[in-house]
Amino acid sequence: MFSEYIKLTGRGEKGRRPLTQTEAYDALSSYLNGDAELLQLAVLLMLQRVRCETDEEATGYINALRECIDPQWKTLQADIDWPCFAGKKRQPPWLILAAKVLAEQGKRIVLHGYNAVDAIKYQVETACPLLDINIAHTPEEAKQCLDQSNICYLPLESYCSELLPLLDLRAKVGLRTPLNTVARSLNPTQAPYAIHGVFHKGYEKLHAKAALLTAETNMIAFKGEGGESEMNPRVSTDICGVQTINGKATYIEQEWPTYLSEASGAHTEVSAEYLQKVWKGDIQDSYGDATVVCTIAVMLRQFEPSKSQSECLALATQYWQSRQKGVITQAVAI
Repeated sequence: MFSEYIKLTGRGEKGRRPLTQTEAYDALSSYLNGDAELLQLAVLLMLQRVRCETDEEATGYINALRECIDPQWKTLQADIDWPCFAGKKRQPPWLILAAKVLAEQGKRIVLHGYNAVDAIKYQVETACPLLDINIAHTPEEAKQCLDQSNICYLPLESYCSELLPLLDLRAKVGLRTPLNTVARSLNPTQAPYAIHGVFHKGYEKLHAKAALLTAETNMIAFKGEGGESEMNPRVSTDICGVQTINGKATYIEQEWPTYLSEASGAHTEVSAEYLQKVWKGDIQDSYGDATVVCTIAVMLRQFEPSKSQSECLALATQYWQSRQKGVITQAVAI
């Protein structure tokens, strides 16, 4: 049966077509249930990669993988799902500081990602301990972290280990697969808000349309700096997403203007130590300040759609400037 999905996707130009949501679900479920080989799945994914996966194909894969996730993760009462799968190279992961500010404001935030996506990039998981963000491996540990500090990080293997060998295909074939999109979209705790960063412009629409099909209530996706889930203040940003207004989830598009038109965007130190110094106010970094403020602002707009962008930016600036600078201590094992 699996070979039929390959034929549907790989026939000649006039004969091929995308898989439906149901077909994509069945294809990945067949592999997860042991009825198909990794080679077969890899061929299918590469064929889809050539023409770009559709929102229906992504949705089918998301639904199949969500069935692998322990339902206990949904009991954490998280507010924000924050996938971090790209890693950083030019800039440190400023998103961590934005997440910490929102956690100080009472939002329960779950960061999650895969530390081995790209060995040459600095991963969010690496920075978490020094920035007082505990890494949780079970729902019980995550609940303890959220109850204590409103924030934690989940390694992918803690909630969907089945996806690990599939993401490793990227290293073997040299290309991302549709499952790199899917990994960001799993929302293991089913948090009502989510923020996705994409590397290639255009994928924000795919993420948003898949989120609508998978019954997400509020999420945003955009081309983040380095593909990570943080705003780039040096450029205007097109945001696509899902917003629930009057009880109905709706596809949305927004444009956020350039925030730092004069910034150079030069490389800076990519480390947790540097982020820690900026948080504590020991170092001034105008680019970092702007990134944090913009990233907080787009989330505030999700929480309160009636607020204008300028109002959200002003409130984000206030939150950033009033952060608790002196409270970072190295996270401890739980």
